[in-house]
Amino acid sequence: MRWKDGSGVKWRLRQQRLAWPRWVKPEVAFEHAPSGLGDDPISAIIALPFLLVFAVMTPFWLAELLLRLLLAPLAAVLRLAGVIPYRLRLSKAGRLTGSYAAHGHGELVRLRRQLVQRGPAGDGR
Repeated sequence: MRWKDGSGVKWRLRQQRLAWPRWVKPEVAFEHAPSGLGDDPISAIIALPFLLVFAVMTPFWLAELLLRLLLAPLAAVLRLAGVIPYRLRLSKAGRLTGSYAAHGHGELVRLRRQLVQRGPAGDGR
């Protein structure tokens, strides 16, 4: 959910939809990527650490994604029942300002309404 407050600042409220937050982050492999690849064998040698890290990370990332997708319906039922809390992250102008947890759907709706109308009240962590 996105909105602007009275002073024109952009706010964004994101809700965690899948069973748990990501553990395996494929962006880590791209930190090892070379800036440019040429046609010579030296460029291939320079790119080797990136290719190795990417080859190792990809199966783990795909396995975690598959598990998160398969367990999402179970997590949704448990969240509706209030067993697992809903996780909300509030950002102001692109920067994280707060993380909130709501047990049950009714509390989630109240928390969303409160955050949109009055902004973050307390830290809610």
